[in-house]
Order: sequence, then structure tokens, then C-alpha cells
Amino acid sequence: MLTLTSTTPSPSLTSCNCSVPSANLVDLCGMEPVWRVLIFLAPLCPICQNMSFDLRQLEKDFAGEPVEFVGVFPNPSTTEDQIATFQQTYGLDMNMGKDTAHWAEALGARWTPEVFVLDEADSVVYQGRINDRYFAPGKRRSKTKRRDLDGALRDCLAGRDVAKPVTDAVGCPIEGVRLTDPQD
Repeated sequence: MLTLTSTTPSPSLTSCNCSVPSANLVDLCGMEPVWRVLIFLAPLCPICQNMSFDLRQLEKDFAGEPVEFVGVFPNPSTTEDQIATFQQTYGLDMNMGKDTAHWAEALGARWTPEVFVLDEADSVVYQGRINDRYFAPGKRRSKTKRRDLDGALRDCLAGRDVAKPVTDAVGCPIEGVRLTDPQD
């Protein structure tokens, strides 16, 4: 089982105005990807479960490309057994592990699933949803119209800026994240 750990903050994530614990993603992923996709997941979140087909398809579509997918489980209550069961049940090949380095907090992730695409300098080039299937918790379209993560990765691989670098993720809230403005 993969354990995501780090102690050194990285100042390079300026596009989201935050810093991330800079765990050596080469060590985490086992290769030197140019584009790293951190996918925040929760094993009991129905939207994460329902997005597993899309994640498997993305793994297939970008196999052989310099892209590495990493499943990050930010909720403290998630167990190693739940992560292993989730991976096996939904047939995902990506590395997965608990967020012991607090990546979700550092990146400002609020939902599962929520994705962050990092370039080789660990700068965030895309943040948001996998696609537009869900437009509110428990409410989904019969057909996906926008495959946002797919489009972002294709832009990256073509050397273009991501056309829409931020989208609104829809899913289950990450444990302990305040979802309202403290001024409210």
C-alpha cells in the first residue's frame, strides 16, 4: 500500500496560491511523469464509486503517456483495507494511499472526487472535476457532455495552456473541511 508522506513544503504551486508538501512523486509513482494527476477519493462516496469507470478509461487512454494517476484518500477515517477494497472493487491500476502529508489541505481540496494536475515543477495546471456528469450531489446527467480532466491532460500533452484550468468539483465533502465562509 502506498503511503503519501512529506515534510518539506514546495513553493512552486503558485497558480493555486498555495504550497504543497513536496513528497517526491517519482518515489510515489515509480516513474518520472511530466504530468501528475492527484485524485482525492473516498471509498464510501457514491460519486467516487460511480466515477470509477471514467477513471479506468482515463488510465487506459493515457497509458504510455507521461501521465501518472495517484489516488489520494484524505479522510482520516479511511482505512488501508478500505483503500485496497476500493481499488480492487473498481479495477483501478493507479497507486493509492492515505493522505498522511495533508495534500488535500495544502491544495485546498474540498470534495471527493476532486483532481489536481501538476506539471513537472509541481505547479497546479488544472483543478476540479473529472467530468460534468454530476452537477449537484446526487444529481447527474444522463450523458456526460464535458470531459474536463481528459481535455486538460490533452492540452498539457499538446503543449497548450489548459483551456479551463479550474472547474467546480461535485462530490462528498472531505472530513474536517469547512465548506462555508467563516464570515457567514
